[in-house]
Amino acid sequence: MSATLALVALSGLAAGAAHVVTGIDHLAALLPLSVGRRFHALRAGVRWGLGHSGGVLVVGALALALEGSFDVEALSHRAEAVVGLVLVVIGGQAIRAALRLKVHVHPHAHEGEPHAHLHAHLGEAPAAAADHPHPHRHEHTAFVAGTLHGFAGTAHLLGVLPAVALPGLGPAALYLLAFAVGTILAMAAFAALVGEASARAAQDRPVAARGLLLAAGLATTAVGGVWAALALAGPISW
Repeated sequence: MSATLALVALSGLAAGAAHVVTGIDHLAALLPLSVGRRFHALRAGVRWGLGHSGGVLVVGALALALEGSFDVEALSHRAEAVVGLVLVVIGGQAIRAALRLKVHVHPHAHEGEPHAHLHAHLGEAPAAAADHPHPHRHEHTAFVAGTLHGFAGTAHLLGVLPAVALPGLGPAALYLLAFAVGTILAMAAFAALVGEASARAAQDRPVAARGLLLAAGLATTAVGGVWAALALAGPISW
């Protein structure tokens, strides 16, 4: 790989990662799907990244094929409103799951001494607690939300437009691919961090599990409501 292509690839990776971590709507989409879920949070982050990458690549392919006649901004503006509504739905599901969450008491004995342990199940429940109902968060939601985000917002400014401006199809395709990889890695890392930290907090203080998921749901609902309102009022410029 030449130095120029290496620079294109590194620029795409950096732009993809920056695009994810600086987008409050991106983080809000994964927050309720990651709380307390450890490995499953990582998987949700990857699914969001794959959906986002697919959306960006579709828009980029259309922009390259139509040679600038494709109205990227019009698509972005419409997608922003849908993203806001989807965030409201994701947040609402998390609030509902938090309100239904139960903190379980499982008595057992250690060396003949009876003990009763409190714990709450946010994500993957142990086999011993399989008889308890646990809130379910649909993992395919992450992929759908990521795809919609790929059609909207600054993904076009950082992903599509630089690719269109590059000379030749090869460098443009390389930049788009690197941008996609950067978004997947960054969102997977964010989701895994949230999942692990919240799972540990809930393990030490089971009663905090409901509060963590409820806070995530409320935050995502608020972000989604504001996002949809701004999109319907006019193009989002920040």
